[in-house]
Amino acid sequence: MPNGLLLLNKPAGVRSTVCVAIAKRRFNKEFKVGHGGTLDSTAEGLLVLLVGNATRVSDLVMDLPKLYETFFLLGEERSTDDYSGDLLFRGTPPLNARPLIEKILPSFYGVRRQTPPGISAVRVEGQRAHAIVRSGREVALACRQVAIRSLALLPSPEGERNVFALRVSCSKGTYIRSLVRDIGRKVGCGAHVLRLIRRETGSLSLQDAISFEEFRDGTEDLSRRMLPLSRFAGNFYSFEADGEHAELLKNGRTVPLSSLRFLSPGIQSPLRGVAVTGKNLFSHGQILREGLYKPRINILLEGTE
Repeated sequence: MPNGLLLLNKPAGVRSTVCVAIAKRRFNKEFKVGHGGTLDSTAEGLLVLLVGNATRVSDLVMDLPKLYETFFLLGEERSTDDYSGDLLFRGTPPLNARPLIEKILPSFYGVRRQTPPGISAVRVEGQRAHAIVRSGREVALACRQVAIRSLALLPSPEGERNVFALRVSCSKGTYIRSLVRDIGRKVGCGAHVLRLIRRETGSLSLQDAISFEEFRDGTEDLSRRMLPLSRFAGNFYSFEADGEHAELLKNGRTVPLSSLRFLSPGIQSPLRGVAVTGKNLFSHGQILREGLYKPRINILLEGTE
């Protein structure tokens, strides 16, 4: 059974659940297939599919920082905070809109509170918010803590009046639609997303993704396009275990950190966990104060790597 990550370039208009269903059909209905964080149907770009035992790293993938590019229209706020919603408010963008946006962007940096869109996958009393809203009921979503690592206003598309482009690096749980909505409110004329592209999840890049056409139509051997978990480990502070210590880890034992060979600092803080790879093993766990590594997730990859 294959075990690994499949990077897909999801187009707008296709639901993430449809992509999972296609992957199950392409591999084998008995294989486990999941994802490392959905993309809105109106969004496009990198969707990380997880196959086989790699479904167990779903939370680790979702916890990685994300890089997005978005194009937004200044002057209209919509019910979904993107182009698919009903018009709620129309305002007149100021003549100095670009320098004004550049001036207010720093106020969104760092850790902050953000209210998700009503049309979202956030759960409210066991139900998805979008299901509650579409049933005609109102939903009050609580603010959540997110982190904006960087914001950059890109060159605007030629000939598109009041359309702006933004690159955002952020933590999991950040809604770019909400960010754009809040920018529009600070400017005072409203704003909504016209296009949203996920470029990166950690070190996983859209540049390495398979096209949706190849993915759907069967013109590409998907197993040849999968990334092994040993490559995924590079996102974390990572080590390699020799045969003896890999066997101890497979049995859930802690091992001395000094027995492991350091590989990479990764992009995640070691306080959020570290990765250890060995023969047919991917492990993720914690460094203990005593100088030991304690596994939390052990994935056995017999005959796959």
